[in-house]
Amino acid sequence: MDNDFLFEGSFYGRVLGKLGIGGNSMKVQFARVLFFLVICWLPLAVITLFRHNFWTGHVTDSFISNFDTQTRFLVSLPIFILAERIISPKLALTLNQFLTSGIVRKEDVGVFNQIIEKKSAFLRSARTDLVVLLICYVQTVFVIFYQKDYTSLLSWQTYIDEGVTRLNVAGIWSTLISRPILLFLFYRWLLRIIVWGVILKKISALDLDLYAIHPDQCGGLGFLGYSIRNFSPIAFAISATVAGNMADLVLSGQSHVMNLRMPAALYLIFILILFTLPLMSFAGKLIYARERTIHDIYNYTNGMYRELRKKIAKGYEKVTDEDLSSPYFSTVADMNAVVGDALKIKFLPFTIKDLVPLVVTAAIPFLFVVLLEQPLTELIKRVMSLVV
Repeated sequence: MDNDFLFEGSFYGRVLGKLGIGGNSMKVQFARVLFFLVICWLPLAVITLFRHNFWTGHVTDSFISNFDTQTRFLVSLPIFILAERIISPKLALTLNQFLTSGIVRKEDVGVFNQIIEKKSAFLRSARTDLVVLLICYVQTVFVIFYQKDYTSLLSWQTYIDEGVTRLNVAGIWSTLISRPILLFLFYRWLLRIIVWGVILKKISALDLDLYAIHPDQCGGLGFLGYSIRNFSPIAFAISATVAGNMADLVLSGQSHVMNLRMPAALYLIFILILFTLPLMSFAGKLIYARERTIHDIYNYTNGMYRELRKKIAKGYEKVTDEDLSSPYFSTVADMNAVVGDALKIKFLPFTIKDLVPLVVTAAIPFLFVVLLEQPLTELIKRVMSLVV
């Protein structure tokens, strides 16, 4: 299976190839990041330097102190690009596990490959990329021309002309170039996550060989839980953008950290749902595997105990030292362990432990928002007062 089945060969990839920054090597990836920064961020910095609002002395109306803009282009954008090289092979490895572990039966391998190829072709389609790009521009135009008072813009992007707020050169460049490109990279990732979920859902509809007695207590699907952490870089990139916007609200005095607790909590819940929902499609299979295996193993266990009873049924006087080392007792212990594993099978192929890397990574950017109102030393004192 191609390690780049979700990313390479798209219309977007072919355009990058013509620009000389196509491919998947680390050198090319960093060159791609530099290219997009030169297109999206550098012009805004240069324009604001000439217009004297790169730094005005106030954090509320300066370009460089606008957390929303800086986190979008200097943090999220590079991650959206570099994550392709990191995540793509891991997703391919996860899908390969269905085949190498025998979970997908041999007679279903052809259908399995068709599922992946069909959805990958959708991502590689020029029409898909063009529709996503069109959505990005529609959203940007809607924000600029239909939101009253330009509530989503900052003063370094606008000027007042006869009482009317208008875009300056930086605002125009941001509207026509910077914002659509960033949205395009974000929506392509969102689309990949959705397609990843569709692929897993269709795989879950196959007649899979799952075993309730598997030691991972997930019928052999435990590797899917581990795959959740693969998306941690994307969760961090999205969080950085959200946290940057919150930081601006705090710095401008429009909100306080305490007022942002609920939106931050709801966002983290959204992140959890976004990356775990695709795995929930296997719940039905795991429930069926548990019921089937329990019935099968109970019948087998009853037969084993029937035969064991014939071997170990002795009176008190007939027990000897040799019975202490009898293999029959270890057989009983093994059977108890097998039945116990079957009864412990989970209905979802992931655990809370699997979610920790994703949640921690997604929550880190919000720590910096807290530090805007709560200095680090004060925060440490409060934590220690709760612990000690």
